[in-house]
Amino acid sequence: MDMPSPEESADLAQRIHTGDRAAEARLVRLYCDCVFAMALARTHDHNAARELMDDILMAVVMALRHGDVRDCDHLGGFVHGTAVNTINSYFRRRRHEPRTVRLDPEMPARDSRDAYDTQDRQKMARDAMALLDERDRKILFLSLNEGLKPGEIAAKLGVAPALVRQRKCRALRAIVIFMSDDAPGYKARHMLRR
Repeated sequence: MDMPSPEESADLAQRIHTGDRAAEARLVRLYCDCVFAMALARTHDHNAARELMDDILMAVVMALRHGDVRDCDHLGGFVHGTAVNTINSYFRRRRHEPRTVRLDPEMPARDSRDAYDTQDRQKMARDAMALLDERDRKILFLSLNEGLKPGEIAAKLGVAPALVRQRKCRALRAIVIFMSDDAPGYKARHMLRR
């Protein structure tokens, strides 16, 4: 590799400080392979090494633009020090990030709390149904399980279709109130026992 002499380093730093974009491009060409190799050796990840290389070289260029480099004769040492600090900082940040775990596509996606919630809701629905009188339970069963219309249920039970609609509507409303989290249970129980 063609590394610059101390005089060339000082000249390159001075040109970058005065805004010479060609000097910045030369600096990047000179050090990008070394910085990338250094980042790759530490991270073992091509994408992370590429990002670190960009960050390191940008930090060096910005320091040179602002005149923050004291010993411009040893530009390689400054690049190396910046690389070490940036890579160490990368690992410190990663240590504080939450760890990610690859999910197995065969792993079930349901949360165990969902099963408990479902069981609780089913128990509540059974409790609410138990409070219904026999005729209302039969009407809901024929409507919800068998998919019969109120006229068909009325013919099967020997009652008026309007009565089937009324009892089904009242029973469903009472069950919804009974199962809701914010409604008082006594109101639903009172409706269910009518």
